[in-house]
Amino acid sequence: MPEFNQLLDKYLRNELEGDELQAFLEAARQHENIEALRDAVMQKLRNKPLGLFSDAEQIELMFEQMLQKSASPPKMPEALQVVPLHTSRWRRLTIKVAAASIVVLLSAGAYFWATRPAKSPPLAKAEPVINNDVAPGGNKAILTLSDGTTIDLNDAAKGTLAKQGNASVIKNTDGELVYRLNDRQPPALYYNTVTTPRGGQYKLVLPDGTQVWLNASSSIRYPTVFNEQERKVMMEGEAYFEVAHNKEQPFIVSANGTEVHVTGTHFNINAYADESAIKTTLLEGAVTVKKGATIVKLLPGNQVETNDKGLSEVKAADIEETVAWKNGLFSFNGDDLPSIMRQLARWYNLEVHYEGAIPKRLFAGKVFRNMNLSETLKVFELSNVHFRIEGNKLTVIP
Repeated sequence: MPEFNQLLDKYLRNELEGDELQAFLEAARQHENIEALRDAVMQKLRNKPLGLFSDAEQIELMFEQMLQKSASPPKMPEALQVVPLHTSRWRRLTIKVAAASIVVLLSAGAYFWATRPAKSPPLAKAEPVINNDVAPGGNKAILTLSDGTTIDLNDAAKGTLAKQGNASVIKNTDGELVYRLNDRQPPALYYNTVTTPRGGQYKLVLPDGTQVWLNASSSIRYPTVFNEQERKVMMEGEAYFEVAHNKEQPFIVSANGTEVHVTGTHFNINAYADESAIKTTLLEGAVTVKKGATIVKLLPGNQVETNDKGLSEVKAADIEETVAWKNGLFSFNGDDLPSIMRQLARWYNLEVHYEGAIPKRLFAGKVFRNMNLSETLKVFELSNVHFRIEGNKLTVIP
């Protein structure tokens, strides 16, 4: 198709509308145009600013993934189903999403669908330049002992870090924090706290064998020896638990007025102070969630939200999205930009500011958390959302 490259140019500038967009979509799906599409996309990727796509093998792999995604009409994310089906705007939106499935995999290991207005505003000729970059977060945490002593777990050598009553605090060969009990000493009540900073995450094993993964800007407080009646911990932020089974000794998580009771199960709690609700999501087993006098029981795949008004109705959860952070991913399913920016702010240790009106877009997709900030932002720039990085200040530009 002679004008295919021109259509691709216009698509990447978000200028395709109506018949032209339909023509681009139909041409891109034609088998005889695959090689032309490959060459055009490869060239576009290599010419992108910041040299993000210089790895030819990685680009080739991404293109193969694009072809797999576009082999059949894309499934419409639920978050995009916000326009009545009979409207012409819905038809245009459907075409845009389908077209995006072909060429939107333009950032290493990432793909997105994004809602766009029926008529996109014209783009400026020159894109804002990202003049510096921010590295992703990593395994960072501070251990605070019962006497107030702090230990940087990132810098601490492997081996015994401290003794707390009849428990030895150990950093094992995998870099995880674990506890070894010595029954020859009388039990005593000592509390430890593990805190992750913005840009940090950490895994620890509690004295009963329960495994805990802490997301960025989170903390957990727990005794070095649990009593015989219960195993109770207090947390803030976000944590994923794999609780050691013990039906005689219930495990209780307290998070800002919400309590989750279990005996042995896998679940995630998102209790960030800057989010509108505490979300408890169950993966395996069974838990009860308590807020005041109200109690609900969750089954695997369920989620319940808690706020000042109490507990919400139990609903089906997007498990993959809920635990994506633990698996090294950002996962969005119809999230707006402020929600996404809060996640990025925690992981990259950012202050987020907005210049002008906040773009009203919904995004669905995945991005690896091990990418530099500029690489992650490139995905959003392809949907006409731009940014400026100044140290750890990120400005969203209309």
